[in-house]
Amino acid sequence: MNRFVAIAVFACLAVVLVLVQAVSQTQSKALVERGKYLTIEVAHCGDCHTPMNDKGEPIQSRWLKGGVLPFKPVSPMPWAEQSADIAGLPGWKEADGVRFFMTGKYLGQSPRPPMPEYHLTKSDAEAVVAYLRSLGPAEQ
Repeated sequence: MNRFVAIAVFACLAVVLVLVQAVSQTQSKALVERGKYLTIEVAHCGDCHTPMNDKGEPIQSRWLKGGVLPFKPVSPMPWAEQSADIAGLPGWKEADGVRFFMTGKYLGQSPRPPMPEYHLTKSDAEAVVAYLRSLGPAEQ
């Protein structure tokens, strides 16, 4: 009888572990999808952070890998000539990325225009970082 109870307990624990893992993967996927939505449909990050071809269309193989900005300000001002490679968030710790999207600052400094200072909620900032990280490491 004790052996039967031990096997039953082990089987129950295995099922619980599988379910917890499945829920975790589902939540991670949902977080990445939310971040993708925010990045593409709300913030339109690809407009600046994805190089364009001669027709002005985004080069999908270089999605969010940075490039020369296709526009400049009308009057002189501080301006970023090139956008950063944000695919995979190279060189950024996850906490730094979340803080940046929540405060609009990195190491106490604001981004140079045209990059806006975003002030996302923590959950939205985590989602954006999860999506950008899901894009993998930057090309070297």
